[in-house]
Amino acid sequence: MLDWPAVLLIGTLLVVLSFAAGYGYQRLRQSRYNARFTSGYYQGLRYLLNDSTDSSIEDFLHSLAVNDQTLEIHMALGQAMRRRGEVGRAIQIHEHLLHTSHLKPLQRQEAQFELACDFVSAGVLDRAENLLNELVRGNSVFTPNALKQLLLIYQSEREWGKAIATADKLLDYPRQLGANELALMRSHYCCELAQMALVEGNRQVARDHLNDAAAYFQQSVRASLLLAQLDVEEGNYRAALEGLRRIPQQDADFIREALPLLGRCFSALGDQEGYRRYLYELLARHPGSSLVLHLAGLLQASDGPGAAIDFISAQLGLKPSLRLLNALLELRILEAEQQEPLQLMKSAIEKVLAESPAYQCHRCGFSGKKLHWLCPSCKSWGSIRPIKGVTGE
Repeated sequence: MLDWPAVLLIGTLLVVLSFAAGYGYQRLRQSRYNARFTSGYYQGLRYLLNDSTDSSIEDFLHSLAVNDQTLEIHMALGQAMRRRGEVGRAIQIHEHLLHTSHLKPLQRQEAQFELACDFVSAGVLDRAENLLNELVRGNSVFTPNALKQLLLIYQSEREWGKAIATADKLLDYPRQLGANELALMRSHYCCELAQMALVEGNRQVARDHLNDAAAYFQQSVRASLLLAQLDVEEGNYRAALEGLRRIPQQDADFIREALPLLGRCFSALGDQEGYRRYLYELLARHPGSSLVLHLAGLLQASDGPGAAIDFISAQLGLKPSLRLLNALLELRILEAEQQEPLQLMKSAIEKVLAESPAYQCHRCGFSGKKLHWLCPSCKSWGSIRPIKGVTGE
């Protein structure tokens, strides 16, 4: 007769021993794999970071299989290569990921987006655009970032119509760029289209684009200036004045940009006294060196150098300015018997002013003599402003 308790005990022991043996074998295989992975991975990584040969990246890619545990390592290293300026290596890493068949859809989209960023950095914009548009059409989680990259592409390619359409799509993703910033950007795109139309001689098309710019962003100083320029060239001086008078309310920092056109309008209308009164009104509300210099020029023309000297001296007492001091010295030299000391001082001030920037980006700090509506450094619209202070306004 069978001893069933003994049989059950023996069977249980066999199952446990089999499981233990199998588990031990798997642990042994895993430990051997880990040893090979660790050795190959760190060797490949060391070559990748320190070696300058193309074979180093091949060593790395062969040492680290793509799976859920290693995907982020590949992504991070690709981004690191791009930041280091080694865009070719970044492209190779991200293309390697896309050629891996078992990536999940979200992982594939991430690799595709990173590859598109690589192509943007490399200047291969057509391939980047194709990858990004595919992400946009697929309505993936990377769509907002893809749209932002497309904006950079269209700005660099000066495809302003596509830029406007892309900015319109970004309105559906307010966390990426605020509605106000998008309105500002679309306004500048319209201004760019207007300037292109002017180069081609299409004045009405240009005016339509500028009206669109003003509709997108009512505070657009650039649109106001360009519309006023159009009106002046067409002899519509009162219409130009109406637009120029809006600029202090839009952004008082850019009054200086409107002064030449203001002078032309008032002069054409034969109203120099009106021009003087308006400049005094502006100076009372928005003090600045450019306003003082324009008023001093009017005073010198109407009342002589002495009136201009007294006016500039009074303004210097309120606010120090090398630009005003230089103008004052120029007037003093005309009346001085000993001109050499004053001329030396004036030459020194002019050298300082010549080396001082007039505009600066409030986002990245880029500075220069010329007003750029798009910062050449950080690619921000409307971030460059006139510098204030002793050497500026």
